Amino acid sequence: MKESLKEKRIRFVLIGFFVFLVICGFLYRFEMRETRDNDYSPLALVLKKSADMNDNPNIVLYEYKNSKHILAAYEIERMNRYKFNTLHVIELEEAAEQISPDRTAGGVWVKANRKWTYYSQSLHEEDRPPEKRITDSSSGTPYSFDVKKAILTINNNHSIVLEKGEKPTGLLPLSYDGSVWLVITERNIKIAAIDTK
Repeated sequence: MKESLKEKRIRFVLIGFFVFLVICGFLYRFEMRETRDNDYSPLALVLKKSADMNDNPNIVLYEYKNSKHILAAYEIERMNRYKFNTLHVIELEEAAEQISPDRTAGGVWVKANRKWTYYSQSLHEEDRPPEKRITDSSSGTPYSFDVKKAILTINNNHSIVLEKGEKPTGLLPLSYDGSVWLVITERNIKIAAIDTK
């Protein structure tokens, strides 16, 4: 049976429509996955500041990577182009909402699902009285940010240039003299070295 011109057109329109639906489905799925990954901003806490070039700072960092909630402790080598050496890594069951230092121990408190949990320096979960947590953990440094120029300014004195489109969410000093900083953005972290002399 020979197909008429009208039937041929209807067949091509239907094929085109279903191909279009499949492409839209893939794009929607990809965008949803990207949105979920970007919902979790990194969180950081400086456990030990650097006293000089030979003294490396230590930080704890929460990130959402490869669909996993990761809490990791790092040492940052100042003499080796600020290389991150992983000290300890654990996977959290839920997203970290906030992290806070401890009053006396060198560990970190992590708030997930409105509940605080203490992790030692080696990131082992431990029982610890809640009053040991520093409740005002706003240990970040005040800064101003020029969105158009993507320049972060510290104390109206020193500037850090970010990439266009990046927006800082926190700034932490990695050294006592204010020459090395940890810049936390919505999706990333960066190390910035400033000449303070």
